[in-house]
Amino acid sequence: MPASEFQLAKPSHPSIEQRLAMKLRAEDLTSEQLKRVHADWSRLKTGDKVPDYRSFDICDFSYIVGSLNMMSVERNPWRFRYRVHSTLAVRNCGKDLTGLYLDDYPSEVHRRNIETFCIHAAQNNEPTIDIAENIRIFRRMMLYETVGLPFGNASGEITHLALAINSRPVISV
Repeated sequence: MPASEFQLAKPSHPSIEQRLAMKLRAEDLTSEQLKRVHADWSRLKTGDKVPDYRSFDICDFSYIVGSLNMMSVERNPWRFRYRVHSTLAVRNCGKDLTGLYLDDYPSEVHRRNIETFCIHAAQNNEPTIDIAENIRIFRRMMLYETVGLPFGNASGEITHLALAINSRPVISV
């Protein structure tokens, strides 16, 4: 699929920066799986620290594995590498990016949105949530929800992100 298929449906759609400024919460999500992954991540926390990446076990998140991207985080400059590019994400973008950097994402517009989301998630010690309605993917209007879950190391630095996604066609009534 050509990269041009990934476009915002309406230019008046709130930008990723505007959506992140809303500080959405788990209760705002429509996906029960995303609410569950948020709760399961919260149970892995120890005090104020994000969960250690070594505590991450994919078996604990098997219910969402087809919609869960794992990314390593690099700084100075910010870069994100897909350790696992989920089946749903591969289907949405038309390319498996496992092992590749976000820089290789086929759509410049969508790549910039993902990068902004990832930087925000990597700078916080709590889940980051984005909900975008009317995103054009595969020539269909979609509702797209993402939960970014930070994982760190022993010193508390964010080293990995789990990005749980949900996308479905917007149904007009």
